[in-house]
Amino acid sequence: MAIDSQARFVLGALDPEMREIARVLRREGRGILRATNEGALVLPRTAYEADGVVAHTAKGLERALVLPGEPLVMVECSLRGHEPLLRVDHHHPGDPGYEMPPERYVEGASIGQTLRLLDIEPNDTQRLLAAADHCLTAAYQGRCPGVDPDELLFMRASWRARMTGRGLADVVAGILDSAARVRRQHDSEAGESLFLDPTEIPPDLAEGAAYAGYPIRYRDLFPGGEIKEMLKGATPEHIERFMAEHRDAGREVYGNPWRGYAGAYIQ
Repeated sequence: MAIDSQARFVLGALDPEMREIARVLRREGRGILRATNEGALVLPRTAYEADGVVAHTAKGLERALVLPGEPLVMVECSLRGHEPLLRVDHHHPGDPGYEMPPERYVEGASIGQTLRLLDIEPNDTQRLLAAADHCLTAAYQGRCPGVDPDELLFMRASWRARMTGRGLADVVAGILDSAARVRRQHDSEAGESLFLDPTEIPPDLAEGAAYAGYPIRYRDLFPGGEIKEMLKGATPEHIERFMAEHRDAGREVYGNPWRGYAGAYIQ
């Protein structure tokens, strides 16, 4: 399914998958805009509340104009006042990739959807990125055809090392140590490993849990004192219970039971 060459792509929050989407679009000569909220590039929490866009120019990022009715492809974001020609996403009910199982991870992931619109077959790195973003725990357990869990670990650890300034060996050791901790703390009755003190969360805990293949519930502390509780790697039923529990408590909740993750802002 090829997309109109005049359509511009509006990109949401940056992560490894979104960076690859941008790289592919630039290579193909497609128009790219970055979503903003109150003048700042969107983060995952604000990506669906975008009120403007910027474009890359010779002078850097500059505010851009979107005309009424202009054909836009929204990639993991929404732009106030504009209905997209197409959505590339897997976060919300109705998104093209929302209910895609691990076995169809390329169709589920945003990078895979983008490549399909451009009539491009994914390469090995793009398959790794798609699996990691769409269903990381399942990918580590070998449920994504064409994805080697060891290659996935190397790619993910390399990225974490680059972003944090840590050595690759240190990151790999941290992931493996976290996997061992998650296994030790698994509560078979609750069906999850609990790490609810945000001051004692090792940096590679979530990655280690995905590598171990165990559901994990943990909390992150953000600057300003905000705490987010997350459940990852769980069954759809488990995720739905988690989301209902926090909704009933009046909290802001997000997640996708089909992809095995959810989160809630608890203070």
